[in-house]
Amino acid sequence: MNNQTIIIVCIITFLIIGLYKELFRPLLTFLLAIIALFLFKIISVDDVLGGLANEQLIIILLLLMLSDVIKKTNALDAIIGRLFHRRLTYRQFMARMMFTVSNLAPWFHNTPVVAIAMPHVYGWAKKKGISPSKVMLPLSYATMLGGAVTLIGTSTNMFVNGLAIDNTNCKNFKVLADFKAMHPGGLSIFSFTPIAFPLAIIGILYLLYIGSKLLPSRQDPLSEFKENTREYMVETFVPVGSSYIGKNIDEANLRNLRGLFLIEILRHDETLSPVSPEEIIEENDILIFAGETDTIIDLMKNPKDLTLPKYSDMPQREFMEVKEVVLSNRSRLAGVKIREANFRGKYDAAIIAVNRDGERMTGKIGEVDLRPGDLLLILAGTDFKGIADASNDFYFISDGKEIKNYNKLKVALLIGGIIASFVLSAFDVMPGILLIGLVVVLCMCVPLKIVNFSEIRRSADLELFLILAMSLAIGKAIHNSKADELFAGWLIGGLEGLHSNIAILFGIYLMTNILAMFATNKTAVAITFPIAMATMTKLGLTDPTPFILCVALAGCAEFMTPFGYQTNLMVYGPGGYKFVDYIKVGFGLTLLYMIGVVTLISIIYHLY
Repeated sequence: MNNQTIIIVCIITFLIIGLYKELFRPLLTFLLAIIALFLFKIISVDDVLGGLANEQLIIILLLLMLSDVIKKTNALDAIIGRLFHRRLTYRQFMARMMFTVSNLAPWFHNTPVVAIAMPHVYGWAKKKGISPSKVMLPLSYATMLGGAVTLIGTSTNMFVNGLAIDNTNCKNFKVLADFKAMHPGGLSIFSFTPIAFPLAIIGILYLLYIGSKLLPSRQDPLSEFKENTREYMVETFVPVGSSYIGKNIDEANLRNLRGLFLIEILRHDETLSPVSPEEIIEENDILIFAGETDTIIDLMKNPKDLTLPKYSDMPQREFMEVKEVVLSNRSRLAGVKIREANFRGKYDAAIIAVNRDGERMTGKIGEVDLRPGDLLLILAGTDFKGIADASNDFYFISDGKEIKNYNKLKVALLIGGIIASFVLSAFDVMPGILLIGLVVVLCMCVPLKIVNFSEIRRSADLELFLILAMSLAIGKAIHNSKADELFAGWLIGGLEGLHSNIAILFGIYLMTNILAMFATNKTAVAITFPIAMATMTKLGLTDPTPFILCVALAGCAEFMTPFGYQTNLMVYGPGGYKFVDYIKVGFGLTLLYMIGVVTLISIIYHLY
């Protein structure tokens, strides 16, 4: 093992731990890794900047922007909303829901499909008196299964395709140079279909008949606080002149509130917990409650006795509405303390309570660092909905919003333009036709008045784009340092006793999938892709397609943690899940999917 390989191992370890432990924002974590690789002269400036010009990464960005535009048309919202009737039984609903989203995800990308379907699925469960935990995780899994069916259904497939046809990679690996010569545009839109489509059916059947029995049934606190599923934390302040001053907790009637529990008192630098019913309330005390929404709001009706802190307070208005939202992974608020967020100024709303991971939180709400997946209880003004819809900072989990009419002709032109771009690309009409076609379609959205320019600008996930570009550079660093050959040798050496290419495929799948559990799926495939290519080169194989498919499908099939895949994180809070729930339900699905992927690839590509 040479010095560069040791450095690569250390940097990859830092990257995985940093992403898993959330030591920094993902973009900063990647940037630190890239700076280290550059300082140790493992990669050059060209390697770093080359990713920014990668056609496949730009296509991913354009497709995500177009998915967001389609989401804003409300067309999918209307379609999904009409399918979920209240009269359906639980199993009928599960079958219809998973069939619907798994068929939409291959064409509209799985993340916006979950964002659109989530309030309808959550609302249906609430109306039927069924725990949201029985429906939200299957929603995520079904879209993941469906998204893997096509090249464009998930950004992971597109990213691996970008790795395969990247100019530098092609120079480094002769097999990739040959692959690019045969397939200038890389994999076709249906390259994944023969493998992922039957597995999507098997996965949905598993969720319908086995996974649904493993799902927890935790009551939503809005219905029953006793189940302790999802407790909100809310911070209150005892102002000057409050009638509570001088009374103990029992005398102030703060001990036996319906569905609400006083968990601690913050007084100067002292924390009083547990709170005795004989504890005397003093001026400027901060009372921290945990409990259900309705009771928290009732508690705020007399601001002379208890008030919200300044960063959670809203001036009295004629229209005020309580909403529950989930902080998105793209939110500008991620990593920001609530007291520093200027939430009222930005969104015409105030955060009055927070829930994270189904666990009770303590301390001042203003000191909470917001994280993607957090459930926020919002006291919203009239402008909040419009601002939130345009910002991409939140996912709504209430189906109370009105579904606006949409122009069917404009939506048809939009979707037709996207399809036409892929058809022209499939026939290789001219180089770069897919990129050009998607740019034209996106630009036409403004004159057609589907969205305005500012909405298009906000839909561009530049952070993801930069992370993908840096992931390409990390993949090149692994190859430049010869670490890929070393790891490939270990992989082959460890499995050579089995004398089977199928065993090697299993090894690559497991390596990618396990990495995706602890880091992100993009990081996982960036690390394992060069190792997979080096492995097949050592084995004397000439067609990289089966290994490309294996890496991509292993990366986008991360069912066992809430953090490895974006849609899993989106349903984490609304479903009231715990980490172990993903392991219980996802383990069987992961096992089925892995066996299915390796078996089908081996049969289709004759790897016996």
